[in-house]
Amino acid sequence: MLAQVLKIRTIVVPILLCALVVALTSCASQKQTALVTDPDDHGGSQMPWNKPEPWENGQQFQAMTDRR
Repeated sequence: MLAQVLKIRTIVVPILLCALVVALTSCASQKQTALVTDPDDHGGSQMPWNKPEPWENGQQFQAMTDRR
């Protein structure tokens, strides 16, 4: 009986320690995580997110899809 308890303890204790370490390290305590604060940062980029790339405009297939 004692051998079974020791066997279970050798399995359960490391698992619980790993779970504790993951739980403690996965929670961020600060909202701002940047190493350096940029005073000119406006929270977004100047590049529009919906601007198509030059290769995405489909000019090479324009004659094939032209329906009049």
